[in-house]
Amino acid sequence: YKNLNELKMEIYYNPNKEWTVAKMAERLNISAGYLEDIYKNTFGITCIDDVINSRINLAKKYLLYDHYTIAEIVTLCGYRNMEHFFRQFKKITGVTPKCFRNSPNQK
Repeated sequence: YKNLNELKMEIYYNPNKEWTVAKMAERLNISAGYLEDIYKNTFGITCIDDVINSRINLAKKYLLYDHYTIAEIVTLCGYRNMEHFFRQFKKITGVTPKCFRNSPNQK
């Protein structure tokens, strides 16, 4: 499972990459279905959910510690669609990116 751990680390170090199950599976020379099974069994989360979590974690850091616009953060975190980013961000954090940035509880 060394390669699987390396993949997980790369997802978290490079969340802005264009991650797909097919590309991740190809990288490990296994089928996409097998990757999904072993990833979920090993880490308790799907590989795509891990990608989403890593992107949202990066977005939270940018929102709190950098002065990027939200549109810039969307791109920096690997999203191509702002609405998709907003939906995922709110689903995970419970607030919009702007509310997160302005919340005194986050700092």
